[in-house]
Amino acid sequence: MKTLKLLLLISVYIITSSLDISPREESAYTPILMTRTELEKSIQYQQPKPIEVIGKIYKKDTWVYISEKYKGVHIIDNTNPSLPINYGFISIPGCIDMAIRGNTMYADNSVDLVAIDITSFSSVKEIARFRNTFPEPFPSDLQYIPYKYHQNNRPENTIIVDWQKRVIE
Repeated sequence: MKTLKLLLLISVYIITSSLDISPREESAYTPILMTRTELEKSIQYQQPKPIEVIGKIYKKDTWVYISEKYKGVHIIDNTNPSLPINYGFISIPGCIDMAIRGNTMYADNSVDLVAIDITSFSSVKEIARFRNTFPEPFPSDLQYIPYKYHQNNRPENTIIVDWQKRVIE
C-alpha cells in the first residue's frame, strides 16, 4: 500500500510539474494596434518634431538619421555640425531599426520590412514591402507577447505597432 501511495504521489508530481499552471506574468503595457491596411498606408513625411527617445543613429553624407522606437526616423541636416537642424520626420509605426543604401532607406514597419525612396524627403514613398518578415514587437517589461494579446485574442487583421504604459489608479 505504501508503495502504491508513493507511486501515485510521484506520478502526480511529474504530471503537474510538466504543466504550465503558474500564473501568467502581467505586462505594465497594452498594445497599440493597426489594421494591415492602415499599416501599409502609414509611412509618411512629417514636419520636424522633438526627439523623445533616441534609437539607432545613422549618418550619410551631411544627413543624420535617428530612429525613435516604434515611431519613425528623425532627419537631421548636419551640414554645419555645430548647428544641426531638425529637418523632418518620417513616420514609420513599429520602427525600431533602419539602414540606408544609396537613396533607399530600409526599415521595419512593425512586422514588415519596407524600402523607402528618400531621394526627396518631402515626398518619401514606399518602393517595396516584405510582409511578415519580423515577429511582432513585445512590451518593454517582458520578452514575449502576453497571451491575452496574441493574434487570436484581439480584433482580426490587426498588428501590434507600439506598446503604451498602462495608467494604474
